[in-house]
Order: sequence, then structure tokens, then C-alpha cells
Amino acid sequence: MNFIISENPKVQKSEIAQKLHIGKSTFSEILKERMNVSIDVIAQFSKEFGFSLEWLINGQGDMKSNTPEPPKIESKTPQVITIDKNNEDNIVLVPVKAQAGYLNGYADPKFIEKLPTYSLPNLRNGIFRMFQVAGFSMLPTLHHHSTVVGQFVENWIDDIKDNRIYVLVTKEHGVVVKRCLNRIEKYGTLYCKSDNRKEFPSFALETQFISEIWEVKMALLHDLADPADLHDKMNDLESEILLIKQHLNLAKKLSKVSEPIEKHKIKN
Repeated sequence: MNFIISENPKVQKSEIAQKLHIGKSTFSEILKERMNVSIDVIAQFSKEFGFSLEWLINGQGDMKSNTPEPPKIESKTPQVITIDKNNEDNIVLVPVKAQAGYLNGYADPKFIEKLPTYSLPNLRNGIFRMFQVAGFSMLPTLHHHSTVVGQFVENWIDDIKDNRIYVLVTKEHGVVVKRCLNRIEKYGTLYCKSDNRKEFPSFALETQFISEIWEVKMALLHDLADPADLHDKMNDLESEILLIKQHLNLAKKLSKVSEPIEKHKIKN
């Protein structure tokens, strides 16, 4: 943002803050890099000043945005479903090795019929599909080769809730599992976040590049991490803070005791 302001010296910072719906002091802290910029502020900046979201977030692509008005997303229905001998919906599993083919075969009955199917308890009133997680972007929540069960999302605008986990079948990124922020109605975009954000940065994904969305309702894990290490670190940190407080209090008491003595020496 500092670069953009330097290139447009006639634009007042107060005007920018007003258009971004934030206070002047908040905008000043952002410019001084003492406060992180929220996704909403970045999206509003892109909308007001015509800069590309991809460029603002990751510094990639064209600086200026040529994105058209956000499209209106109609309710969707699954292209292919399978049923068992009791006319109950099967839950199809899409393993990692089949996900490349799924990008083109999700609407092909012959391809779907070749995938393994399962029946799981307590999954009703919806169409469900299982996907195997690939990679480490969702650690510590989901680890490599864990399996998630997703419910098909029909109405993207209303049914995709902020900070919930979704399986996204995309043209650019393949099948990905991400925690999402829904800004489809405003900007035609989903913001995709990894739980392991130190190694995997967030990115914006336009709806025109998404084929299917499944909301994660269940996870099948093969590695249950021990939280003891985290608890031990918190306990150690708490004890160190208490020790520091004790030393500070002792130092204050000693300074109060020595103050009259120092004054007496000065008088003599």
C-alpha cells in the first residue's frame, strides 16, 4: 500500500481509509507495518482502486485487475451419484491417486462407478463424498493421507460459511482442502486458507475456476497427535512469566527500601 500511495501522491490517506471502511489510526498502523491487513480490507482495496487480488496478496500476476462484475452463482446439483441395492446413496471415495482423473471425470458415470464406495453412520439429508488429503497444508488439523467426508454444497453464496473447511475441485489447483472465507456475492471470490499458514500462504480463488464444493463434515484420521508437548510449552511459559513478575516485584520493593538511605547520604 505504501508503494501505491507513493505512486499517487495526490490521494489523501484519510480518503483511502474512508473508502476501506477503517479508521485513520488503523490505516496508519497498517502503513507502518505494525498491524496486519485483513482479507476484507484487501478485497475492499482491490474493489475501490482496481488492483488485482492476486497481486495484492501474493505479489504475483498483473498489478491491475481486469476482473468483471462478480457472477451470480445459481444452486448446483451433483453431476453423478451412486446408490446401493437398498436405494441408499453410496459414499464414493476419491483417493489421492484418482484425484487428477476426478478433475475431468466428476461428471462421468463410468469414472465414478470405478471408485470405491462406503457406508458411514449418521450421515443423512445430503449427498456425501470422501476425499483423501494430500500434503501438509492443513496440519495440525488434518495430516497427509487422512480422509475427509464432504457434503455437497448447492448454494455457494448462502451455504459456504466463513472459516469452515471445504473440499474444492478446481481447474487450477486440483482437489484441495482449505478453510474458506466466502466473498462470492461481493467479489466473486473465495479466500482459501491453510491451517499451516507459515508454510502455505492464503490465496484467492474465483468461482469460475471451481467445479464442485464439498463441506467437510467428518474426518477419518490415522495419526492422533499428542497435545502434551503443546501443553508443556504453555506451562513452561506460564511459569517463566510468573518468575519474571516475582523478580520485578522484588526489585520494586528493594528500590523503595533504598530510597530514604540515598536521600540521607545526600543531606550529610
